[in-house]
Amino acid sequence: MKATKYFFMLALAVSISFISCETEDTESCDAENLSDDFNCPTSVDAVATFCSDGVNNSYYTFGGTDYQCTGVEASTCDAAIQAIGAKLIEAGCSGKKSGSIDAANIKLTAMAEKLLEEVRTKSLCQ
Repeated sequence: MKATKYFFMLALAVSISFISCETEDTESCDAENLSDDFNCPTSVDAVATFCSDGVNNSYYTFGGTDYQCTGVEASTCDAAIQAIGAKLIEAGCSGKKSGSIDAANIKLTAMAEKLLEEVRTKSLCQ
């Protein structure tokens, strides 16, 4: 009888832990101004935002357009970062500062890595 009582209590505890570890897809975002990196005139809004839920979805938003990453790792966002750089140059940013495009790419990648790390550390169940 004691064995079934302990088994029932163990099953209840395991069930509660699974229920409490259900993850919500809560999205976090971080923004970065790229004006200095791309030598943009003050009339150009050069703010790019990176958003991710850390589990399924990550993307950059720039100029009202979402640029999807192919995963939830910063390395999966290279195409999005390149597209944002091209849009900044089209918008009138010269990109002529020494290493400006590389610096902006590094800044955007670092922003993504930082936010992804924060999102993952917030989740206790992963």
